[in-house]
Amino acid sequence: MKRANLWRGLFILVIAGVFAYKYIQLGHLIYPIYAVSFGVLGLLSLINRLPARWQNLSINIGISLFFLDFVFAEINLAEVAQAIINANYWLLLLSMAVMFIHIFFRTKRWQWLLKPMGDVAFWPAWRALLIGITGNTVLPARAGEFLRAYVLGRSTGLSKTGVFATLVVERIFDGMTILLVLLGVIVWGVRDQQLQTVGILGGIFYVGIIVGLVVFMTKRHWVDALVNKFLPHNFAEKVIGVLDGFGSGLEVLKNPGQLAMVTFYNILTWIFVPISMWLALMALDFGTPVPWQAPVLMLPVMALGLTVPAAPGGVGLVQAAIKLTLDLTFADLPVAANFAETVAAAGILIHFTQFAPEVIPGIFCFLYEGVSTSDIKSGEQIASDSPAPLASPVE
Repeated sequence: MKRANLWRGLFILVIAGVFAYKYIQLGHLIYPIYAVSFGVLGLLSLINRLPARWQNLSINIGISLFFLDFVFAEINLAEVAQAIINANYWLLLLSMAVMFIHIFFRTKRWQWLLKPMGDVAFWPAWRALLIGITGNTVLPARAGEFLRAYVLGRSTGLSKTGVFATLVVERIFDGMTILLVLLGVIVWGVRDQQLQTVGILGGIFYVGIIVGLVVFMTKRHWVDALVNKFLPHNFAEKVIGVLDGFGSGLEVLKNPGQLAMVTFYNILTWIFVPISMWLALMALDFGTPVPWQAPVLMLPVMALGLTVPAAPGGVGLVQAAIKLTLDLTFADLPVAANFAETVAAAGILIHFTQFAPEVIPGIFCFLYEGVSTSDIKSGEQIASDSPAPLASPVE
């Protein structure tokens, strides 16, 4: 524990150093406030006077502030506000409406993933999905995934570990879709060495996950033998019981018809996210038509950005991902003089249009299902009994 405090404390001090350097560069008075605040938090961590959760929160907020500074540091904030005021809010509302379609098809996809375990009605699956998304937005360590499995298992009587296994399969579909989109943009639109490297590394990662699941399903006796060989008998029985529940959620991978339906709904699920982003971009004036690559590339870049720990809702990371995408896709186009300010405005508005249709209904679903602190802790128990989830593209 002390070693963990040491590393966290050093990281917080690095954040303080970054803001001190920014003050030397730019001279803005906000930077010494940041530097002193994180410096004190880092020192408290080193002497074990700051609880671990506050250390993690300090790191997450520091990362978000760093990326927010990357987007907003050297631009005219008054022009950012003006770009937001002048935006076409009818298009922004349409962008949000498209996200509701995305959520509909995402729920249908999950119903098919759950089908080998039993027929789950749409509304319980929809509520659990939105609770999970909202939980990921406000809770640390992607606890929303485990809460989602717990809530659906509680309302339907299905194995909570089995339900969680379907989320692992869902994340594989999401990850492979994101990589295919990234590959398509690289081949037909944006050629960038860093994007190619990210695509290759991501492909290796997801292929490894798929191979592991195939081995688990086809050579389950190998896994059981290893568990019985290396773990005490009582603990081994518990682990094998968890693996049985986990395996029940993977049955869809053995049924070609159900797998085809999951694939069909997966395509419909992710088609609508770039469309929603495109409508939000159209609501702003960049001085030139929005290239098709911008909303399409924004999907994988935002997904990769949200894998980094940060403040709730990915604040800072989303804005940085949008800025990187638009700087890259508009690079060779004649743009407006206030392009940087319009990009910053896009970061704020797209963040809202992407998250509000999920999080606002999710809060009502929390209340409808009566989710309590003890339920969140029960969801965390699933986390301790199950493999860690993969990152979700737009949560």
